[in-house]
Amino acid sequence: MNLLVSFFYMVIKYSTVFLFGATGEIIDQKSGHLNMGIPGIMYLGALGGILGERIYLDSIPAEAALNPFMIVFMPVLFAILFGAVGGAIFCFFAVTLHCNQNVTGLTLTTLGVGIACFFIGTMNMSRMAEAGLAIQHAFSGYEAAGWFGEIFLAQSWFTYLGIVIAIVAALFLKFTRVGLNLRAVGENAAAADNAGINVGAYRYISTIIGGAIAGIGGACYELDNVKGMFNVADGIDAFGWLALCIVIFSLWKPAIAIGASFLFGALSIAPTFFAPYLGAAGYVTYLLKMIPYVATILVLVAVSIFDKKNQAPNNLGLSYFREDR
Repeated sequence: MNLLVSFFYMVIKYSTVFLFGATGEIIDQKSGHLNMGIPGIMYLGALGGILGERIYLDSIPAEAALNPFMIVFMPVLFAILFGAVGGAIFCFFAVTLHCNQNVTGLTLTTLGVGIACFFIGTMNMSRMAEAGLAIQHAFSGYEAAGWFGEIFLAQSWFTYLGIVIAIVAALFLKFTRVGLNLRAVGENAAAADNAGINVGAYRYISTIIGGAIAGIGGACYELDNVKGMFNVADGIDAFGWLALCIVIFSLWKPAIAIGASFLFGALSIAPTFFAPYLGAAGYVTYLLKMIPYVATILVLVAVSIFDKKNQAPNNLGLSYFREDR
């Protein structure tokens, strides 16, 4: 029982990183942007999160107690800012300069990973582990609720923030006029432009917001999952690539992305979590880690064949040239 409780606790914690990346990318893709720079943006968010935490820690005396609000607020604020900058860089090339979105995104990933790894590696990490441990549990006394509390109430504020953002994004895209306009831009930019919708503005704003959300995911991993102890080999970009898979798996719906993130989290950690208990050979572990990618391919094929309603936005990955209307 304790093993399963620990497993599901880790699944939720691990899945939160996926959820931020997937939610941000869904908002991007709804505008028609195929932003493959999400892995790099998540690294930039990690850099922002650690920088924000560092600024707060350096502003208080060495012996002072940590403020529970500030150790979460400062990293999230800076992660949002750095992620938004990543989204703005993508838009400058993809919208203003009409560069190829695939090339732009891959270049942004390379740039984001390099910049983040370099600057984080030069930072003072004193008290970072203490701050990481301090944000592990949003609610005190969760033990009183038994296994339910240890799984669902023992998470950090990042987890609950990620779920709230995904739900708000789902409601926004489905029930608001601005959300409808955004979806129209992604489906047919020329028709949206003819209807008076500013295509460039919608793509800029949505991609910047999507980048900001994905940036929180990077900070979440560094400060919640690894408790502030950055390592170049952490591979935050791997979360970004799987977040892109989750976007497809969830059929471009933020609400479904919540469950899909939990599923991918479980599939991602199960091989290494249970391998010591099952005595699985090393190659079996690596084969099991392929399951999320294989599942994404199968879902994409199935949707393409059987479900014509839940497809990617029609203009996904296409730059809009107003002169071609």
